[in-house]
Amino acid sequence: MAPPGKGGGTPGGYLGDLINKQFGSFDKFKALFTEVMRSLPGCGWTVLYYDPETGNLEFTTFENHYNQHIAELPVLLIVDEFEHAYYLQYKNNRNGYIDAIWNVLNWEEAENRLRKYIK
Repeated sequence: MAPPGKGGGTPGGYLGDLINKQFGSFDKFKALFTEVMRSLPGCGWTVLYYDPETGNLEFTTFENHYNQHIAELPVLLIVDEFEHAYYLQYKNNRNGYIDAIWNVLNWEEAENRLRKYIK
């Protein structure tokens, strides 16, 4: 998450270019990433990876805390979907939390992580 007032928006740089190349637009990427977050049947994490071998962005989810192994791919973003992340503000409205998460995602940090692997 970005500091207050510094998150959200659309990513620029290599990440923005990669999103546009792979998904056609940020809006399409956002819709797909939101769908992946909402597909988590309970609580857990949704992860955005970069695969240096294919040059693609990848999504995955981890339900609950049972799977402690995250693939050995560079992690660009992790969205915490455990109730502790949203309950005080959103109560049982996880979809409201998912909609609002777009306002605090730290694209600058995701870009910095990606730059380490772009060839």
